Amino acid sequence: MKKLFFALIFGCLMTSCGYQIYVTKAVQVPCSDYVEQCCVIDSALYDPNPEIRKLALEKTNCQSAISYVALNDEEPEIRKLALAKSSSQSTISQVALNDNDPEIRKLALAKSSSQSTISRIALNDRDTEIRKLALAKSSSQSTISQIALNDREPEIRKLALARSNSQSTISQIALNDRDPEIRKMALAKSSSQSTISQIALNDREPEIRKLALARSNSQSTISQIALNDREPEIRILALKRSNSQSTIRNVAINDRDPEIRKLAQQRLNIQ
Repeated sequence: MKKLFFALIFGCLMTSCGYQIYVTKAVQVPCSDYVEQCCVIDSALYDPNPEIRKLALEKTNCQSAISYVALNDEEPEIRKLALAKSSSQSTISQVALNDNDPEIRKLALAKSSSQSTISRIALNDRDTEIRKLALAKSSSQSTISQIALNDREPEIRKLALARSNSQSTISQIALNDRDPEIRKMALAKSSSQSTISQIALNDREPEIRKLALARSNSQSTISQIALNDREPEIRILALKRSNSQSTIRNVAINDRDPEIRKLAQQRLNIQ
């Protein structure tokens, strides 16, 4: 394998040096000097001394050699230099996905134009900041939805929710996210009356149930809340919005709060 690799690199070197050899024939400089010079520069990329590898990297334009260094050099600073010189989207993607240095993965992400790579990073990178940057670059609604539903960081789920245009995703978040602020944000984006009703009836946060009640246009939902919500304030709000005589009468007779029974009785008398 090693012999095959060096044969490949040597072929690249010969190609990269061909132009130099051609243009120097007119001045009678021996071709072998140029071939030797190119080979010395590029073979120095594999020198045990990092400073020599760095110097050689700065002088070479052989993309095969640059890719090899970007993917394999043990020195992060040298991999970073090689990444900066690389024009191979395949190499950039591999670095963005696999380098063990977060700073280098971040630089590779910035250079990547592959939406497939960007999606994989946004979904899977172990660094929160890098997932956030990849999310900002993603144009895939499928990826954005997966992040909004599943990322372990509330901040990233919130950013993904802000970019989602999927009502199905928004409904799932509004009903199920473990963070009340994110559920509230999803409720504000939801246009589904079914989702709004479920939240008004079942969310564990009184403030969120109250917001959902204010947006509900279902008299059935409003009646259930007026009769059953555990918060007196929310039952009062629902009672004021109810136009069901049966519900108002039921509240006037059965509500456990005397003030709410009185309010319901007043509504019955007025009507």
